[in-house]
Amino acid sequence: SHRGPGPDQLGPEPADVAGVLADQRWRDLLGVRELAGASVGRSGLATQAIAAFDVALWDLKAKRAGLPLAKLLGAHRDSVRCYNTSGGFLHTPREQLLDNATASLASGIGGIKIKVGHPDRKEDLARLTAVREHLGDDVPLMVDANQQWDRATAQRMGRAFEDFGLVWIEEPLDAYDATGHAALAASLDTPVATGEMLASVAEHWELIRAGAADVIQPDAPRIGGITQFLKLAALAEHHHLQLAPHFAMEIHLHLAAAYPHEPWVEHFDWLEPLFNERLEISGGRMHVPSRPGLGITLSDQARAWTQEEYETGSRP
Repeated sequence: SHRGPGPDQLGPEPADVAGVLADQRWRDLLGVRELAGASVGRSGLATQAIAAFDVALWDLKAKRAGLPLAKLLGAHRDSVRCYNTSGGFLHTPREQLLDNATASLASGIGGIKIKVGHPDRKEDLARLTAVREHLGDDVPLMVDANQQWDRATAQRMGRAFEDFGLVWIEEPLDAYDATGHAALAASLDTPVATGEMLASVAEHWELIRAGAADVIQPDAPRIGGITQFLKLAALAEHHHLQLAPHFAMEIHLHLAAAYPHEPWVEHFDWLEPLFNERLEISGGRMHVPSRPGLGITLSDQARAWTQEEYETGSRP
């Protein structure tokens, strides 16, 4: 049955997030549901377009309730472990890599991730050795290969990395190679993390049922929004997986706080110019804002980027 708008509404009740997104009326509002479900599949750009509306509806729902989104979802914690990637790219000189790691920890970040996948594998080992010696054994350290290795190389590098006490090895293989990831995860003591490039819950399910990841790394805007993320989080919890969402910390902080097992969230400050507020980071953790909803508002700079405004319906 279709839920009609209330007397003061222009459309469906926004609080019914799942219903709004599933309703046939969504096709009339956005012109993408039919495409997402048929012509171009249930992932990709159409799904990511819907995700923007899904996130906005959850933000509105939490604001109506007067709660941070994490509290609305049922938070297990008020802060989440966080790690930094942006100081450890492949092109970063080795000494700068060490300085960046020091600065990140001084700012309150709890873990350091560096990129690996140089053509010369000895360079990866030298850089990782330098960072581990610089940080000591107690600082959480991760590496990210960004799908650069084939199966044999991933196996060799994974074995070479075992003594570094890594939190995880990320994307060692092609993102869709569930069989290869599963074999690697089964053979290594170091956890294997992947998932950021996948574009639906169904694609993540292929990884999960294959045993291809110890750490699942979904990106809520990429898989269709918060509604889809919650479905995936339930699957991940059922299979006792760790959770470390990819990018968009302003959204994923809330979702990670609501995950039963202690998660990680990725720190990137790239989107900060969009918002008036800044997330609090201290003691190795990112703290959930006490403000309602996502706890962020668009900055004047972000509003200045508006290309066009459009209004449908009529005001009462």
